[in-house]
This record gives sequence, structure tokens and C-alpha cells, in this order.
Amino acid sequence: MTRTTMEDMRSLKYLGYSVVFQEVPDEISLAINISGCPYRCEGCHSSYLWEYEGRYLKDDLEAIISKFNGITCVCFMGGDQNANELNAFIDYIHSQGLKVCLYTGRDSVPCDVKNLDYIKIGHYSKECGGLDSPTTNQKFYAIKDNKYIDQTFKFRKEIINAENYKEPMH
Repeated sequence: MTRTTMEDMRSLKYLGYSVVFQEVPDEISLAINISGCPYRCEGCHSSYLWEYEGRYLKDDLEAIISKFNGITCVCFMGGDQNANELNAFIDYIHSQGLKVCLYTGRDSVPCDVKNLDYIKIGHYSKECGGLDSPTTNQKFYAIKDNKYIDQTFKFRKEIINAENYKEPMH
């Protein structure tokens, strides 16, 4: 059993949010950038989230979600360093009729985070690349009936050679 530290018990803070279309395939997502990331992957494109700073998410989550009509999912970019609070947020978001995604730098599915609809796992490795790389160590899963369905392929861009392109038959 791992020992809980005071750092593990800190309330989640965030450093911004935006509506995104690429983080969760087939969803219009509100991505919330959680600060205090414990993983600190070398080459991370979000290293500004390493420090524990910003506003407390518990004070603003309801107001943030209510700003956006048409979103279908809330995507936490981090936040699993306080699973108890994150689980409460997940329950609230589901009560609003929205799906929930977690992007984590953990290399395995966190057993202490419950009721997600989607999860991205894996630390960032410059040698392996991100989700759009065929050599990535990261995985993106849809979760249905407690089954993890690998959806990583949805991040790969297909290259079409114009010389060999054929119109689809109707």
C-alpha cells in the first residue's frame, strides 16, 4: 500500500480551460487544465501545469460547465493526484448529462478513479511520440460496461497519395 502524502490531499487547481475537438474523438469537449502534475514527463507540451497554482476547481466547476452549450464531454488534463476530489467531480459531471475523460501521465489505468467514459494513459516519451504517432507508448480508451476499448487509432492521420486516390463508390 502506498503512503498518502499531504501533496496527494491538495485540492485540485486549474490554469484554464477551452472547448476542444481533438482530445476526445467524436466528442465536443471542455478541456480543463489541472495544475500540480506529479509526472513531469521530459518533453511535455504542458510543462506549465507542473506547478501547483491557479484557482481551486471546486469553486468554479459548476460555473465553467454552465458557460458552454453543446459540449458532450469534460476532459480533465491531469487531476488524478487527488482521486477523491476527481471522483466527486466525475459524479457531478455525469449528473449534468455529460461524459468524462481523464488524460493522465500514469502508465496504467488508475484504480482509484471511477466511472470514466474515456481515459488516456501513458507518460510522454519524445522517442515514442504522442497519441498520433504509430510508435506511441500512450493509449486512449473508451470505457463501456467496465471494458476498455482501445481507440488510439483514431488519433492517427491517414496519408492519402493523390495519384492513387479513388473516389468512393456511391
